Amino acid sequence: MNATTLGSTTTEIEDRLALQDLTSRLALLVDTRDWGALEQLFTDPIYWDRTSLFGGEPETQSPAELVGGLRYSLGGLDVTHHLITNLVVSLDGDQATGSANMQGTHVLANASGGPVWTVGARHDYKFKRTPDGWRIAAVTFTLQWATGNMHILTLAMGDGGS
Repeated sequence: MNATTLGSTTTEIEDRLALQDLTSRLALLVDTRDWGALEQLFTDPIYWDRTSLFGGEPETQSPAELVGGLRYSLGGLDVTHHLITNLVVSLDGDQATGSANMQGTHVLANASGGPVWTVGARHDYKFKRTPDGWRIAAVTFTLQWATGNMHILTLAMGDGGS
């Protein structure tokens, strides 16, 4: 297979690579807790749906509000390790959609149960091209499985995040 097999243009290939990089940065920046850089990945506003995991309603927030929530819920954990794989993208000019597999491992040493909670899910994305490049405009998280001690999130949030 070569670069022209699917009729791709250089711009289309560059866009696909940029979107792959964007979703990879999402996982890496959460795990390194680079909250300021993480905010830069999103449009304002950002649509965020994790109702399959926590219930409630999807939220439309500013990047600062979204990242503040992630910092609060994940920042108190000892470590996280997120993998986003098999991103499949559909391009439509300055907009795109994509779907990927996601696995998140969350670790917190504690006296009330196991130290690890791991989830497997699907991420469905909406992307928008901005003057600063591609950004994530929406994420829908659909839980597929979970194992371990979900209670560690509550314990970590008791510390108020880091």
